Amino acid sequence: MTKLNRKSRISMMVAVPVLAAALVTAGCGVAQWIQTVEQIVPVVLPMVSNLIAAVALLEGKTVTAQDLTTITNAATQISSDLSLVGQLIQQYQAQPATGTLNQISSAVSDAQSHLSQILPALHITDASTVQKITAIVNLISGELTAIANVIPLVQSGNTAQAKRQAAKLLSARQLKARFDAIVTAPTSNAIVNAAFARAVLK
Repeated sequence: MTKLNRKSRISMMVAVPVLAAALVTAGCGVAQWIQTVEQIVPVVLPMVSNLIAAVALLEGKTVTAQDLTTITNAATQISSDLSLVGQLIQQYQAQPATGTLNQISSAVSDAQSHLSQILPALHITDASTVQKITAIVNLISGELTAIANVIPLVQSGNTAQAKRQAAKLLSARQLKARFDAIVTAPTSNAIVNAAFARAVLK
């Protein structure tokens, strides 16, 4: 075996720490993203269930039984999708794997799909009710889109870009604050105001 010359040995000594530092940086970027999503899921789940509860209070007033069923069915599917995301996040934290990332991506995509079906299927004419539901759907949709946009960057190893994209995610506290602001914002309909005020996250 040919002995390494002094220059080669020095190059290897420099390269090893640099490579190690790069791996640590990548790991920290991924860990930060994972931790953020892990904290977000437990906030979005009650947002979905509270939406159902608020709309249920408006059945026979500004919401028909058919619309309530539409929202309930879609929300149930979304909750199932997000619960799966939470489980997969824990699995990925324990043992990072590309296959798990693909499953997370698929579950988030399913949640987005079920969420996008809500508004077009409704026949609600009350502007205040539509305003509340639309704002909540858009808030959740924006957060899911931000999560979905991070995953391909993590998969490709583009740590810098992944960090920039992850910065667009709302924190759990920010998400909760925006949801509460939506449900407590006054509208011209006192009945709608009262129903959604009860949806505030605890």
